[in-house]
Amino acid sequence: MKITGLETRLFSSQHSNAKRNWLIVVLHTDEGIDGIGEASMLGFDPIVASLLEEWGEAYLVGKDPMANELHWMRLYQDNIGRGGRLFSTALSGIDLALWDLRGKALGVPVYKLLGGPIRDKIRVYANGWYTTPGSPELNAEEAKRVVAMGYTAMKFDPYGHDSYYTITAEEAQLSEDRVAAVREAVGPDVDILVEVHAKFNVHTAIELGQRLEKYRPFWFEEPVSQENVSEMAQVRDHVRIPIATGERLYLKYPFYELVKAQAVDVLQPDICNAGGITELKKIAAIAESQHVSMAPHNTNAAVGTVASMHLDVAMPNFLIQEYHAEFYEPHYFEVFDGLPRQKDGYVELSEDAGFGLTLNEDVFNAHPYIPLGRGERGI
Repeated sequence: MKITGLETRLFSSQHSNAKRNWLIVVLHTDEGIDGIGEASMLGFDPIVASLLEEWGEAYLVGKDPMANELHWMRLYQDNIGRGGRLFSTALSGIDLALWDLRGKALGVPVYKLLGGPIRDKIRVYANGWYTTPGSPELNAEEAKRVVAMGYTAMKFDPYGHDSYYTITAEEAQLSEDRVAAVREAVGPDVDILVEVHAKFNVHTAIELGQRLEKYRPFWFEEPVSQENVSEMAQVRDHVRIPIATGERLYLKYPFYELVKAQAVDVLQPDICNAGGITELKKIAAIAESQHVSMAPHNTNAAVGTVASMHLDVAMPNFLIQEYHAEFYEPHYFEVFDGLPRQKDGYVELSEDAGFGLTLNEDVFNAHPYIPLGRGERGI
C-alpha cells in the first residue's frame, strides 16, 4: 500500500462562547483506503492546510502508510520550524490520519493497536455549557441543566474575559461567587473543574486558588502561564487543589520539564496540536513515571475527539476526557457518523475499524469555513 495524496477539508460550528473551524486531513492510498485525521488550531487554519498540502506532496506521496513512527520522526527532524503550534498541529493531523488508515487496513479499532482497552468506558466532563461572563445565578441554572443531561463533571472559567496578571477585589469576589453558586446548584457529588486560561501572576493565582479550596474543585487549570515551569510549581506548592495544564504545550519536551519540576498533577496535551497519538503515548509515559494523570484537552471535531478516546481507553494513567460535543449546533453530530454520545457522564467506543468515523459529505459541505474576528475563536 502507498500513499497517493493528501487532502484538507474545513467545516464550522459554534457554541455559546465561540465559533469554530475544524481542519480535517484525508490521506488517500492506492488500495482505496482513506485515513482521516484532524489538524484544528482554533485559528489560522488556511495556513496549516497549506503546510499540510506541501508536506503531502513533498514527503508523503509514495510512502508506506504503515510506517507512522518513521514518518513522524522525519517530518519533525527535517523541518526547521519544528516544535511550535503551527508545525506540531500539521504533524498531529498527519499522524492521526496514519493511525486511522492503519486500523482500517488491519480491520481493527485503533485502541487495539495501542495495547488494547484498559477500561470499557471513558469518563467525560462537559465544557462549552456556560455563559461567560455570566451572573452566579445564571451559571448555577446552566450547571443544573448539565447535570440533568447526565454529566458528573463540568468545567468553566469563572474569571470573565478582562482580567490579566491581577484582578480587582470586586471581580475576584464575583468569580468566587460563581463557583460557590455552581457548587450549591450541583451538590457535593458532581465534580467542578475550574479553568483559568493562564491569566494570572503567581501571587494572584495562589490567592484565587486558596479562596476556592473550600468548594473542592476537581482541578485548577492553567492558573499561570505554561511557559514558566517555576511559576506553576509555586502555585502547586501553595494551593490545595490539583494543578492541570498543557493545552498550549507541544511535543513531549515541555511536559517532561513540568513533570520533572513536580509542578503539575494533570497533563492536558491536545491530540490535534501536541503531536498526535504517536507523541501523546510518549507524554503519557513520562507522566506515568511520576504518577501524574492525563486528561487530554479537546476543543476538536469528531476526529480529534474520537482519536483522544481511543488513546484514553488504552492509557494506564488516564483521568477524564474533555467533551464539548453536545453544546455545539446539532450538525456537529451529523458531519461524521460514529461519534459516541455521553450517557451518565461516560462514553463507549465501537468495535469499528480505525477511528470508526464516516464523513457525511452533504452535511460537511453545508457548513463551510467562516472567517473569525477578534474574540470569536473562544477557548
